[in-house]
Amino acid sequence: MTSLGFRLVRILLILGLCLAGPRLTGQANSPFVPVEGYKLGQVRTLAQQSSFTVGHARIDFSGNWAPLLRGEQKTGFYLEGNGSLTYISAFEPEWPIFERNAKDMGGVVPFKGNGTRGVSISFTRARILLAGAPLPGWDGGTAMESMPSYQAFAESWQKVDGHFPLHALTAQALNNPGQVVAYIEVEGKDRRWLYHLDGVEAQEEGLEVLRPFRGFGVEYKDWQYSVPLSRQYPQRDPRKDPSPVHFRVSGLDVDLRTADNRQAEMVVQETLIPLEGGMRVFTFDLWTSLVTPEDVRHLKIKQVTDGAGNALAFSHSHDSLAVCYPTPATRGVPLHLRVEYAGDFLIQPEGKNFWQLGVKAGWYPTPSGYASELYTFHATVRTKGEWSAFLPGDTVRRGKDGEWNIVETRTDKPICWTTILGGKYFVEEETSDGLTVRIATYGFKPGSVNKTFFAQAHNIVRYYQNFLGPFPFKEFLIVEKNEWGYGQAPPGMMYITRDAFEQGKNIRAAEDVAGVIGRYTPRSISIHTMDVRHTMAHEMAHQYWGTVVKMPSAHDQWITESFADYCAALYDRDFKSKGHYDKCVAGWKSEGERASDKGPIPLANDLRFDDGYEAFRTRTGLLYSKGPSLLYALHQELGDQVFLTWLKSTQTNFRWKFASTFQIFDLLKFITKKDYTPFVNDYFWGLKMPPVKP
Repeated sequence: MTSLGFRLVRILLILGLCLAGPRLTGQANSPFVPVEGYKLGQVRTLAQQSSFTVGHARIDFSGNWAPLLRGEQKTGFYLEGNGSLTYISAFEPEWPIFERNAKDMGGVVPFKGNGTRGVSISFTRARILLAGAPLPGWDGGTAMESMPSYQAFAESWQKVDGHFPLHALTAQALNNPGQVVAYIEVEGKDRRWLYHLDGVEAQEEGLEVLRPFRGFGVEYKDWQYSVPLSRQYPQRDPRKDPSPVHFRVSGLDVDLRTADNRQAEMVVQETLIPLEGGMRVFTFDLWTSLVTPEDVRHLKIKQVTDGAGNALAFSHSHDSLAVCYPTPATRGVPLHLRVEYAGDFLIQPEGKNFWQLGVKAGWYPTPSGYASELYTFHATVRTKGEWSAFLPGDTVRRGKDGEWNIVETRTDKPICWTTILGGKYFVEEETSDGLTVRIATYGFKPGSVNKTFFAQAHNIVRYYQNFLGPFPFKEFLIVEKNEWGYGQAPPGMMYITRDAFEQGKNIRAAEDVAGVIGRYTPRSISIHTMDVRHTMAHEMAHQYWGTVVKMPSAHDQWITESFADYCAALYDRDFKSKGHYDKCVAGWKSEGERASDKGPIPLANDLRFDDGYEAFRTRTGLLYSKGPSLLYALHQELGDQVFLTWLKSTQTNFRWKFASTFQIFDLLKFITKKDYTPFVNDYFWGLKMPPVKP
């Protein structure tokens, strides 16, 4: 699997469960009041069915209900009786995905409306949390003094991975009280469901079904995770409108030290640029507790301060961190954030001699939006013994600092999705044409295989510079992962698994095998056979597609994956043979056709299957096969000169910036004077396969 920023699971199938309750600062002036602390008002009865609508969701209900109170303020309802939740999707591109997700994952049959799709879900208990919109004016006779079921209901919803309404509700109250935030948690006979409407941060609306975690013992039997069935965008059209970005991290400084490669102390300093005025609450992804097959690991915050060292109110729970500044931010005026934390969150998979803090994995305070990270990066990592660290950036120093092994790096260009790996490695480097390539091999000293990789890396760089522009870094790091079957390309570096190094000893024979069975082996073959040159070319292309030109949303991930794979195929054509290129084209067509009716390319990350292999293959078929097929069709139509001009112009116009699909096709329209909207609607947002001729 080659991927930038894609993970089917966290490290070692780690599930980000918060096993303890919310971690709050305890400050008297903290705005973070846990939802579970809301109290119930007077219980009443609705003898006749009554309705309530928010966004594309409608509640129909009769039975007992009570208002939820935060102080004297009504914040929602708790319901117990006979009810139904009706959810409507008005976002046409997602309908094939929504219909299949609802049937296969939710066990409900969608209905068709007038230009919509929808589902209706029966429930016996529900909690409605609402801000920014009026609550229904329900009334009714007094039913009882209390509703004993509420406490158990509230506690059970604390055990849903990633579901923590407190942060969104607090952000709504302090950042943008004019927008709506709503959560509807419902429990039916055999399933639980979650509806959410976030008009403040993500500006999206969706429906999810909960499923239990399995295989983690009795201790975790009550924990569940949510499976998204639908996601729509009532405030914008993602086909042309950009994803919301409320602030950006423009500077990231990391100081990490570990003596035993399990426990770590971390100080992270970030420069935040508010892109709108009035913000006080800033939210991030940040690990809380990590469940591994062997044990539970924890990340505990020591303190959160501003640039002057003043303590900031914060809430840390369910892999989410929210920080509140005492006064509203001014648009464009930087804020500074310093977070100190520690824990045993360095995971060595299966006891191997390395650990990794992965790409967009939540190990530092990470904004959830893709376009919210555009930072210069500085890091200092200290390890002990024979362990060394590897991370993006030009090397400032690498050596000894007393008893510590120290590595310090820095970037002067804005990157995102940084990563750090530590392990027992042997390092060799080679400099040519101003580029230093450094190779770190796991468990064995560099040998003849490195000569192959050095030559390959420099050849790929020289090739790409012809039509993509200057290589963006002075140093490029290749790190062997003691795993199988994939590559990954953070800024200025590449992870590639051990099979590449073993095949590298006889790279041509390995390519012949890969050419027979394709880039991905059939399901019955347990070990992936990698086309090493193509994989290296794909991952190195990510330094252009993903690092220099960045994807602003998950809908635009094809800009990193499809463009990288197409450039790798061009390298195959010109450095191996046209036959290799033709095999790529045929493979794209076959896998793309297999996946194309499952959903459109931009929604590849919204596909849900019980069968993990099918989910992987379908997503791969859209991003790595149908996407390159689109580029092949355009290449055929435009010819070499215009097509390569488009690629280079994209790199030039969006260098060190974000570029959406709408923007890069707008650039193609400028170059060719032709409107490609029908092409995009049919083949990118639609289910059709582009015309691919051999």
